[in-house]
Amino acid sequence: MSQTKQARQDQAVPFFELRVGGVHVTVQHSPYRLLAMAAVVVGPLAGATWLTR
Repeated sequence: MSQTKQARQDQAVPFFELRVGGVHVTVQHSPYRLLAMAAVVVGPLAGATWLTR
């Protein structure tokens, strides 16, 4: 296997990568606790908003 192919396989793929103009944001690992808390807060609010229409 070539060196470049091996190096690409060894590098971790980022969970989230955003490039807009000069801004470059990379998140390496998924923030599971933050995502869980957001789901706990936003889920019921979105459901209540949708059901009351």
